[in-house]
Amino acid sequence: MKSNDSFLASLNPSIKLFSHFLVMFLLMTVTHPKVTFEIWVLAVLIGIFLGGWKITYLLKRLFPYLGFFILVFWMMAAFGEGEDTIWKWAWFHLTVESVNNGLTISLRMLGFVTYGLLFTSTTDLTLFIMSLIHQCKLSPKWAYGLLAGFRFIPLFQSEFNQMKMAHKVRGYKQKNSWKAFMRYSLPLFSQGIRKSERIAVAMEVRGFTGARDRTYYQTTKVVTKDWTYLLSLLSVVIGIIILIN
Repeated sequence: MKSNDSFLASLNPSIKLFSHFLVMFLLMTVTHPKVTFEIWVLAVLIGIFLGGWKITYLLKRLFPYLGFFILVFWMMAAFGEGEDTIWKWAWFHLTVESVNNGLTISLRMLGFVTYGLLFTSTTDLTLFIMSLIHQCKLSPKWAYGLLAGFRFIPLFQSEFNQMKMAHKVRGYKQKNSWKAFMRYSLPLFSQGIRKSERIAVAMEVRGFTGARDRTYYQTTKVVTKDWTYLLSLLSVVIGIIILIN
């Protein structure tokens, strides 16, 4: 997760995450495709005007999911049940009801992805962990463990790329995917264990005990604009549901 200089990046991560979870919960209760589409458009508008998104960024992030959304829509629409038949051939049976259900499910999934992207693209990982400690009362042991685990992901990626380049330079070619997986996974796993032990020793040397009554380099607070964003977002979503239904 990386933040930017947008308005959403200045919000408290826990409140922002809670707001998006509430919207996702409301999306699960919606059964009308038009309502689901409007709620998804709201997420896009928030990302563009408050999250610092560009259209190219949005298309690049959502394009990998497009085929999956189309597949879900087709499975729900072509094999659903209903009385008002639109098209029927062999075992395919499109009805008004099945098309509405397919659109609702696929747009709901698209909304989940977009609201999740709205959070991850405007949230700093360290501030999110600090917010879990201060606002959600998460134990520092779990919080710093999560932070260290997230920090390992880019390290594993860079080490994996280095190993692939080293094997390529040495002329190694492995067609068997299982053997290739074992060849890469075992060194990465052993390096991960060594690094985790070093981190644990370094934290113990620096006096980390996991106690809550400790000082923090960064702290997070909930201010007025956080509650304003929460209430405004819920009000608009509920208004869309009431007005369109």
